[in-house]
Amino acid sequence: MNVYPLSVSRGTADGSIPVITLRGSWLAGIGFTPGALIQALPEPGGISLILCDENILGYKELNTTTKGKGGSLIRVYIDPTSGNLQISEKSRCTRNAGLVYADALLARYEYRLIRIRKLPNKTKFIPAGKDTTTGKPALKIRLSGIWLSRLGFGHGRLLTADAKPGSVTFTLQEKGVEHYKELSIYARKNKMRLLQVKGAADEWQFEIGGSFLETTGFCIDDVYLAAYEFGRIQVTRLDFEQLGF
Repeated sequence: MNVYPLSVSRGTADGSIPVITLRGSWLAGIGFTPGALIQALPEPGGISLILCDENILGYKELNTTTKGKGGSLIRVYIDPTSGNLQISEKSRCTRNAGLVYADALLARYEYRLIRIRKLPNKTKFIPAGKDTTTGKPALKIRLSGIWLSRLGFGHGRLLTADAKPGSVTFTLQEKGVEHYKELSIYARKNKMRLLQVKGAADEWQFEIGGSFLETTGFCIDDVYLAAYEFGRIQVTRLDFEQLGF
């Protein structure tokens, strides 16, 4: 699935200028090469980045038309510090799309077109992985990063995983490792799995995969969102149509 997670960053220290930046070698593969002219247009829930071909209107006329739609013209450039291809859209189109600093976004791309949509509040994009411990590829859901600790999922904490059709829910357990046996019995009785957060610093992580996820109906090629609150994270399949793609 051609998707790229990103967020709105600060163009100034106070965050008054919202910026969207995409970077990586994948841009060239869809025609966004250095110097290419891009038309950025606000749309409900996000932005579209459209590659302008050789038969475009004169630049002045195109610029006028684009501004009339609340958009902006930008170009692909090479970031001198990393050498990566990069596209940045500052203020005009981003603001007109109703996007603000720290909004979580998801870009879906194809040749000559990138469509960006805002994710629902308190959700994160979760890339799917593969579990090969069973001898054949199977889905694995892995959550990692410092954001887990802000939800109470710190190093060593115990949690249960509950798989239902269409979702898997991770719930933080108040009891610590000294109650591992008791919690393990509780999890088995309720057809859950007992997990423990591992790692350190910004690498806290936990994962679940294999046959346990069969109930969900998830597939390896699907895209997933995690809706979160303190002590609870629910992972579901992303509905592109519902998100406005």
